[in-house]
Amino acid sequence: MMKSAVGIRRSALFIALIFLIADVSAAASYNVGNDDARTSNDSTEMYSDPILIDGLPPLMCDGELCDRPLRIDLRDNQPASEKAGWWLGYGPDLDWNGMDDRLQRVISGFDSISPTAIIGDDGKKTVAIIVDYAWHPTDLEINQLKDVLNSHNWIGEDNGAWLDLPESIDAIVVDKVPVSALMDIYHLPGVVVIEMQNVMVPTNDVAGQATRAMPSDVYTESAYERGYSGEGVVIAVLDTGVDNEHRSLNDFDDNNDAPDIDPLSYDDHKWVAGYDATSAAANPDGSQDPDDGQGHGTHVAGSALGTGDSSRVHRGTAPGAYLVDIKVLTDTGGTNSQYSVSGIQWMINNADTDWGHNSSSRGIQIGSMSFGSVSSPLNPGDEGDNGTGAEARLINNATETADIVCVIAMGNDGSKRVPSPASADLGFAVASASDFGNVNRTNDGISSFSNYGPRLDDGDDNEWDELKPDIAAYGSNIMSATAATGTSLPGAPRPEADSSYDEKDGTSMATPIASGIVALVREAAPSLDAFEVMDVIRNSSETREKAANTVSDRWHEEWGFGLIDASCAIDFALDQPCTPLEDTGVVNPPPSGNGSGDYVDISQPSNDTWWLEGNRVTISGTTNFPSSQQFDQIQVRIVQFLESGTERELKPWTIAGGDVANWNLNVNVLEDWVQSDEEYVIVSARAYDTVTEAESNIDFRVINLARMKVTLASPAVGESISGLVDFSGSVDGVQHDYIEFKVDNGQWEFGTDLPELEVGSQDWSFSWDSTTVSDGSTRISFRMVNESGVKTDDVRRTFDVDNMPAAPDFAFAGVVEVQDEVGLPVLSAVAGSILTIKFTIENVGDLDADDVYVKLTAPGDNSDIYPSDVTLSNLDDGESTQVTLYWWATEVGTHTVTLSIDPSQNYNDPNPDDNSYSFSFEVEERPEEPTLRFMQGAYQTTPLIPTPGEQYTVRVRVDNLGQNDATGLTLTLYTRSESNNWMPFGNDDILVIPGSDSSSGYGEASFIIPGNLSVYGGTEFRVTMSGDGVDNEYSELRFTVVVNNVAIDSQVRLNLLSGESVIDFVGMDEGGLLFTTVDGELHVRTVTKSSSGAWATLADVKLADSWAGELTAILRDDGLVHAAWTENILSEQGYFLSHVAMTSITNAGETTEKQTHMPALKLSEGRYWGLDMAKKGDRVVLAGYYRDIATGGSYNDITSIFVLMSDTAHIESSWSSSSILSNINIKPSQGDKLAIGLGEENMHILYQEVRDDVTGIDRVGLMYAHGQEWKPSWTFQYSVGDYASNAQLEVYQENDRDVLAATWVEGFGGESKIAYVITDNSWSAEEPEYILASGITNIVMSSNDEEISLVYDEINTYGPMTRYGVLDSDENQFALSNLIVEGFMTGYATTKGDSIILVSSSSGTLSFRTIVSLEDEILEAEEKSFLESLLEPLPGDENTKALILIITALLISAIFLYLVVSLRSSNREVEEKILSAKLVEDEDSVEIMVDIESDDEPSMAINLDSEELVVQSLVATIVDEPIVEEDSLSQTLEIKAESGEGNSRLERRMKRKKQRDLVEMTENMMANLPPPPLPALDGQLPTPLPATDAELPPLPELPPISDAPLPPLPGMVGMPAPQKEAKCDECSAKFTIKDLRLTKVECPICSSIVQL
Repeated sequence: MMKSAVGIRRSALFIALIFLIADVSAAASYNVGNDDARTSNDSTEMYSDPILIDGLPPLMCDGELCDRPLRIDLRDNQPASEKAGWWLGYGPDLDWNGMDDRLQRVISGFDSISPTAIIGDDGKKTVAIIVDYAWHPTDLEINQLKDVLNSHNWIGEDNGAWLDLPESIDAIVVDKVPVSALMDIYHLPGVVVIEMQNVMVPTNDVAGQATRAMPSDVYTESAYERGYSGEGVVIAVLDTGVDNEHRSLNDFDDNNDAPDIDPLSYDDHKWVAGYDATSAAANPDGSQDPDDGQGHGTHVAGSALGTGDSSRVHRGTAPGAYLVDIKVLTDTGGTNSQYSVSGIQWMINNADTDWGHNSSSRGIQIGSMSFGSVSSPLNPGDEGDNGTGAEARLINNATETADIVCVIAMGNDGSKRVPSPASADLGFAVASASDFGNVNRTNDGISSFSNYGPRLDDGDDNEWDELKPDIAAYGSNIMSATAATGTSLPGAPRPEADSSYDEKDGTSMATPIASGIVALVREAAPSLDAFEVMDVIRNSSETREKAANTVSDRWHEEWGFGLIDASCAIDFALDQPCTPLEDTGVVNPPPSGNGSGDYVDISQPSNDTWWLEGNRVTISGTTNFPSSQQFDQIQVRIVQFLESGTERELKPWTIAGGDVANWNLNVNVLEDWVQSDEEYVIVSARAYDTVTEAESNIDFRVINLARMKVTLASPAVGESISGLVDFSGSVDGVQHDYIEFKVDNGQWEFGTDLPELEVGSQDWSFSWDSTTVSDGSTRISFRMVNESGVKTDDVRRTFDVDNMPAAPDFAFAGVVEVQDEVGLPVLSAVAGSILTIKFTIENVGDLDADDVYVKLTAPGDNSDIYPSDVTLSNLDDGESTQVTLYWWATEVGTHTVTLSIDPSQNYNDPNPDDNSYSFSFEVEERPEEPTLRFMQGAYQTTPLIPTPGEQYTVRVRVDNLGQNDATGLTLTLYTRSESNNWMPFGNDDILVIPGSDSSSGYGEASFIIPGNLSVYGGTEFRVTMSGDGVDNEYSELRFTVVVNNVAIDSQVRLNLLSGESVIDFVGMDEGGLLFTTVDGELHVRTVTKSSSGAWATLADVKLADSWAGELTAILRDDGLVHAAWTENILSEQGYFLSHVAMTSITNAGETTEKQTHMPALKLSEGRYWGLDMAKKGDRVVLAGYYRDIATGGSYNDITSIFVLMSDTAHIESSWSSSSILSNINIKPSQGDKLAIGLGEENMHILYQEVRDDVTGIDRVGLMYAHGQEWKPSWTFQYSVGDYASNAQLEVYQENDRDVLAATWVEGFGGESKIAYVITDNSWSAEEPEYILASGITNIVMSSNDEEISLVYDEINTYGPMTRYGVLDSDENQFALSNLIVEGFMTGYATTKGDSIILVSSSSGTLSFRTIVSLEDEILEAEEKSFLESLLEPLPGDENTKALILIITALLISAIFLYLVVSLRSSNREVEEKILSAKLVEDEDSVEIMVDIESDDEPSMAINLDSEELVVQSLVATIVDEPIVEEDSLSQTLEIKAESGEGNSRLERRMKRKKQRDLVEMTENMMANLPPPPLPALDGQLPTPLPATDAELPPLPELPPISDAPLPPLPGMVGMPAPQKEAKCDECSAKFTIKDLRLTKVECPICSSIVQL
């Protein structure tokens, strides 16, 4: 059946896009080769019925119509240069089968038109083709193509055939191809299109003046007069070659410029490089100088950049530009496009090449291409190309990736035809205009031969790229340089071009005129990229004739956006009003004053410039006065003249800045300067000498002031609108032209013309059909554009469009993800799998919806546990929600899975077509026999982290993936012997592991590891499996168990605000800081552990209003956290800028004043990212990537690594910077953060870079570098990993040398693994070790003073789990790893003694888990002194306890001293009598009487009223072990070492802890001593006591000492006796201990040993 070609293509593209966005669909294989080999299933999926087009011979396969390949899902992981699916819109392919329509006609019998054709073995003229692939061709594809060609007797490259592989497109270019080979090439794997090479053919004094590039008597302010000549810009002329010895092309100053065949013989040569793309033996280094044997290229080059020799008559538009000569056309003028493809590719490759001649001539900024594809009888009704050909795609690449403006001729057919490469989306197509021999532009017209547009549709729904031509330039009767094309005699030197000029016509001549003007713009505004330059020239062009009916309100099919205007283009580039073409009258100059000498020249502003209210303008100029004159100031004055004759001095004589030779003054145009009756304003400048008061003559410029402002009066903001809406308002401005508007973020559209008004205010109004947009909130912007293209600021209003009845509108958002049972993304699964389908739906309507039913439909079984449907309680308008459904995939085969929202249409959804989504998924059959596997996460321990010296249990899991049961399994556990051999430890049997056709069974074996094998660090184990269904390949499991003095605490949930996300967590001595983001802001929360053991977030401090996505933080030695981040700020000019900010934060959330570092960058011009910090002592270092997209105005995209450092981080001025590495090939989308560390020897850094060495495949590699942080340009760099991310780095010392502990992730998804290595300063480690970590999302390595630990997550058989490992720095080895927590690890940090993990569950719930250090408890028990025991029962904190103890001791001492003195003075005689009596009674013996006093109190009390069992022991039970006093600590350590419980880490920690505690206790006691009370002096010093020899009176006698107890001490009444509480962990009994010297007791209930 015959079909419309356009309709078919659009339908096909729609179908193709559906397939392309189905991200989760299984990748289909593209099996090509013999057609008969295709199965019916393949044909159904990958092929469709042919499309028949009138007049186009169809493709035939074995006498039958060939099936049409769909050409979708062809690319898997193969590298490619172009976007997948581009071929679906290829132009000359109306039947959409991948074979160029012109080649189909050749196959059917038409003659080839290739200029290089020969007669092939099949008797037909050969063809020149481009074979396009779905990926970038490799040696495999090249060899396959050559095999096919050779089988058809292709003559080969050795005999003159062309074969080339351009880097920027996925194609092979080849000519002299036998027609008989085309169908075999068509069926090669990966081939998506076979293009016929286009045949390329080549398609000025008055012109330069008429464009206002060169001076004339008609127009002022030409580019040349303003000082712009293209200086420093490099133009590549792609043509027939250039005779650059011509006097107009060989140098700049036209002195001593006799023709010389050596282009570098001139001291100021214009030529910088060349390349002959028409030669297979061309030298790609740019040293060739291809000659012009045709004359076209030399003429073109002269029009673009010729100096006009010393006469300066026939100048190009950019005489100051450099020349790169690329020969892409042969001397016959026409050729296959293989040469142009090669030449454009060479241009791209050298876009930033340093040609080695001078600093200003670097790379290529403009490509001038005066050629295009010729029309041929093979394409009847030829309207050109739709921009999908190879040359056009290369043009797009040159613009996007190389920042080259490609200026291309429209062609000379005089018809509606846009040839290639002018058809390129991103090319700059030039039509030809005629100046009719005079400079005046008013009578100019389009040349009769110039092609016109628009271009053919490429099906991408972008109508703007079909607006070709872009502009018109002069191309008729162009006088330019003449080449020396005569034939030379054998042995004689070739003819040399001299100073001849000739006249040519064509769009080929218009193109270099435009290329030169592009160079002027690039010189004037070097910060503009290629897209901005093209927009400037389009928008500054002079519109001609009524605009065509397109998306643009100014584009015309012949003129494009208008006739090019060099001077106006420069104004636009500099963001200033365009200098008008018309003369605005004569103004009398101001009086010259008392000065003499025309020494001052005002460069800007120029006459007739408009200054607009609110703008900041610059007045600048130069001086040139003789040495006999001296001036030390330049003064500027601004005076306004009104129509009434009044003069207003806006600015009195003001001293300009800069120096006298080059001066400038910035002025703000104030609101009250603008007057409605202004006639003109004069800006005057003079030189002045403050010593002699001498003045120069005044130079002046005449300007005008105005305001440009648009207002909207109706409708009011927020108003609901419908139907046809009338907008109205007023506008102030100059040269009123029209009002335009924009809906949301769409394109600007024409609103209404404004009546002609030179300056002033007027009203405007127009109507708009609101039904063209969907209902809902709509933002509409308005602005006025004046005749010079200057635009007012936008006025924006938001309205509620309400044309449809209120209804919900459901739609799918994002992508659909299919996960297996453990949460890994999958493209296929075995039968019986429970698959999780996650997706997001949204309500984009204007009505809330309740009870929204969502259903999954696919073959399989239903499950009550895993539902395939869900009813959402509500989905409000504007809201979205994630939905999770389950599919029990029990049926084998490739199935269509359909997701449906509201399948019964209970809601009147206005767009029901987007309520369902379908994709294909393959379900594979399970094996019948038992299939036993150790899955990821197959081992666990109890406890989760075993303690040294304590026994623990290892559990090993075995899964059965088969359908039948597995029986009689034996698992054997092995450990390492001292000789490092595997020794069997024990066996455990598993009787049966069930199988199933729809699910997996599993069994577990357990092994108890005794305490003598529980040693700090990593213990290696090996498990083997034997029995029924065991495959030797999968019969072994090796793993490491981490043993450490830590334990896992219970989880504590963390609640955040809705929409708040965690970024980072930093531990402090007490608690930590949690960094979060919400609504684009950056916040920090304090996190504190309460007395009950729960973690709570307290203070919430906002750090940044507009966070730019980067954050790093580190705990400094002073206890503060130093944080650095990137943030966005709005500049005064309205640009968003990004810089690096810093602050210091306490554990209470208090922050220091924010610091800012690094130059603020426009978001379009660069970015800081990948930040990381490190510290050593007081020094803090911050490093990050710095991407500079406009390096020094050279349009490069360069990424470097910067370093900021400070020894006083809280002081902003103390920070210094350096750039340590440059030209790093990495983009923010490709990499993540740096990893840095500071050592004694160097600063060390791990960074990412895209590399293609060794394998030739681009991948993100991990690199290591080191150097001194303050030194720039490090030299030591080393490659350490591939496909690498999430690098972590810690540095410690061993024998005063740096030791590096590094980890990173390699691979993706289920193949992810962690690489880890310990190495030295030179990275001498050969290879890292690896451990599998499927689905890893995060890894953090953290250190405290004692230990480096590592935490990461993975997805295993239990779902998302977090693992724990340590680095034994004594042994220099990692121990990885134990399963410890369920969920994804979001953050990890060490606090004082403990560590905290922030974990996110599968549902997104956040919680803290604490890894408690048991070593601190052991140390406290072992080191508890008598003083600590005495302080423990006292109330209050440590300082209060110490104060109470000191006061009590002082009181007791005072009372005791008083009693001693009293007793001795009053009872001395009694003592002497008693002593005498005892000596008399018995001189030989002394008897001591001791009375035994019984204790009637019970030794233990049980509180039966308590909810818990509380046992109070009044006499603590002493265990067998001796009491350890303070001075026995070393003995205890020796005992522990002998029993295997001690280790060097414990000794070091105990020693340091004792020192710290002693210092801390002493400082606290001294700091809290109360000052002694002073007597009240009343201003007088106390009178000293007189000296006397008299004896003091005796003290009164004390009362007799009785047996009664002493009275209580003052202030101590009611104070309880010292005691402490103890609790048994085994039976939960609580009891009181009075003997404070004990460190261990026996529980009175269960007899367990309790540590005190």
